[in-house]
Amino acid sequence: MADLSTTYMGLALRNPIIAASSGLTKSVEGVVRLAEAGAGAVVLKSIFEEQILSGVGDLVDKSEDSFWHPEAADYISQYGMENAVERTLELIREAKEKTDIPVLASVHCVSPGAWAEFAGRIEKAGADGIELNVFILPSDPRRDGRANEKAHFDILEAVKKEVSLPVSLKIGRFFSGFAGTAREMADRGADGLVLFNRFSAIDIDTEKMEVMRGAPMSEPGELAETLRWIAILSGALPCDIAASTGVHDGPAAVKTLLVGAVAAQVCTTLYRNGPERIGVLLREMEEWMDRKGFAGVEDFRGKLRPCDMERAAAYERVQFMKSSVDA
Repeated sequence: MADLSTTYMGLALRNPIIAASSGLTKSVEGVVRLAEAGAGAVVLKSIFEEQILSGVGDLVDKSEDSFWHPEAADYISQYGMENAVERTLELIREAKEKTDIPVLASVHCVSPGAWAEFAGRIEKAGADGIELNVFILPSDPRRDGRANEKAHFDILEAVKKEVSLPVSLKIGRFFSGFAGTAREMADRGADGLVLFNRFSAIDIDTEKMEVMRGAPMSEPGELAETLRWIAILSGALPCDIAASTGVHDGPAAVKTLLVGAVAAQVCTTLYRNGPERIGVLLREMEEWMDRKGFAGVEDFRGKLRPCDMERAAAYERVQFMKSSVDA
């Protein structure tokens, strides 16, 4: 029987499949069900930076440098923030009591600030690690790329000062020099990078002439971009990389590991098929490993990483030339 055990940010996982932060991880019952289904770890549903600030009575810094939307305060007040902080801490405590897998807390954040002190309370509650879901889009023409990058660095460093836990950044790919930015994140203390978070999409109802929410869930075809950047970065950074977005089945999870990921986060496929889908992914991975003669994950992890970071651009150009000539 293939051995799927691995290590992510220093945490021992029985397998590389991590249940991503979502509505499925917002309750103790949900976490227990995912653990029983075979998840190697779970990331709890995010608490928003705004919720934390609301809980400490410091809601909405309206300075130009804050990332607040004018409607944020009204939305937060209507969202039932009164006990959000304590509910999050209690979820961590109970999830740790009732499961034996790593439990990671998640903070959905957009700026450094007073909320970072909450990280220390997360550690005291018993979380095994913290995932910072940094939600910064380069959509403000008054801010250049370096300012957006600095916000990521400042958030990371503020949290790292508060805890001794491993801390990962779940980030998007909207950076002008993504490889260099990722390296700087690792150099500044990120224990892991999660590639990628999904920003809110929009659609248009042409009959009602209204802006609509776009598809909130991922599709298998989105895995390609995740694979590209894991392949480029995984052998060049002093931190672990976890895949996210587009991992819907066992073969997809195997692909992420082959290019160097340490773990694969799953979400959409669990919504569509139930937590039991984890068992299917694990069986598919085990069957593949048995067919290929791999006893453990480390026997093949990174085996198909195409090249080192310094030669990545040249490798990409060769692939483009091949596809263009063959077309």
